[in-house]
Amino acid sequence: MKESLKVQNKVAILISWPREFDMFSVITNNINKDLLVVIIDDFVYEEYERQGNVKNLLHLINNVNYVLLSDVIGKYKYKYLFSTAQTFRENITALSFIKYLYGRSIGRVVEASKIYKFFLFLFNRPLTGNAGKVKKFEIEQIERLVGVKTIRFPKGLDLSLKSYPVGRWEKSFDMHLCHSNIDYDLITDNFPSAECVKIGYPRYENIVSPYEAKKIIYKEFSDLDESKPTIVWIPAHIKIKSELGNNVKLWLPIINKLTANYNVIVRPHPKTRIVCPNTINDIIKSDLIVDLEFDREMSILYQASDLVLADYGGSVFDSIYMKRNIILLNMPHKSKFYKWRKYGEYLDNYVRNDATFVEYNSNINLIKKIDHSLSNSKDSALSSLKNKFFKEDNNYKNIFDIIREIENEINKT
Repeated sequence: MKESLKVQNKVAILISWPREFDMFSVITNNINKDLLVVIIDDFVYEEYERQGNVKNLLHLINNVNYVLLSDVIGKYKYKYLFSTAQTFRENITALSFIKYLYGRSIGRVVEASKIYKFFLFLFNRPLTGNAGKVKKFEIEQIERLVGVKTIRFPKGLDLSLKSYPVGRWEKSFDMHLCHSNIDYDLITDNFPSAECVKIGYPRYENIVSPYEAKKIIYKEFSDLDESKPTIVWIPAHIKIKSELGNNVKLWLPIINKLTANYNVIVRPHPKTRIVCPNTINDIIKSDLIVDLEFDREMSILYQASDLVLADYGGSVFDSIYMKRNIILLNMPHKSKFYKWRKYGEYLDNYVRNDATFVEYNSNINLIKKIDHSLSNSKDSALSSLKNKFFKEDNNYKNIFDIIREIENEINKT
């Protein structure tokens, strides 16, 4: 790409998924609108979860200038670009196709025969070539093609201690914003020359009180009983094709029984909504209250909850950061998803050392667990858990200061 492309003296935010509107709200709500442009990712992907994504993104655009990525790339750049690194090109090359053939043939044999365990011991790599999950293409980050100063915005502390950060990020971003010391240390260890700044979870700062949040939720969901405690269930999206929606299917009958004692709001993952319509229909037919809003301001939902039921992923750390009571629902240990998370050393596995978790069992008395958690909840324990994963120090920087600095730089030119 030629460097002679015209540079727009503006701040651009690259939006790839509907939930990123909430993630980036701290920027879109606090920056001079004349300096801001939202770039909507309208690329075509193999990933089935992105089906209908562009339509949903355009539906959520509100009171902000926007452009389509396909109309921008190769034509001009923006002086500053924020991105979560979820936008990329899928390029099929000779090497990527050879890797695909290996994974689909030899890799599958290695995985099925359990030989990968020997390779793990010998080489610290399974040599499965990602087997059934291997893709025909290589991924190319596009941030350098549309931004001059590129800034990676963190999308959560749901990360693998083995594979984070992604190697291609090193040359794609000038700055990495981080949630805590954990992702900060992983990035600086792997990218020694990277500029990193810890910002916490800015979208969960300066939020409404639990009282005000409950008022908002009661107004939106008229079936809620204000005399009951409110539980919010936020199941993760399972990426493994053979187990899509299994965490919802397994736990739904158990959680449905809770409605006699509690309000239960379930928020399916947006990706699960797209790839598992039958699972969503099962939820709708249950006694649970279903939140299907793509542009949900998640801080409201968390603040309105008396307890969060989560399993894996970002909702675990959102709840910890906001100091909400939380119970984690485990997948069966024989499931591929459970093994994948354990092998990848995902951070939420370590949360289970300190937070209450429940193994899947159709006869589990979850009400007893919930009552115990609610009656024994202590702010000191919640603060201690938050401090373990989000311990602040003098190196944290306010996101508003970063925004002001960028605005000042733009206004100088």
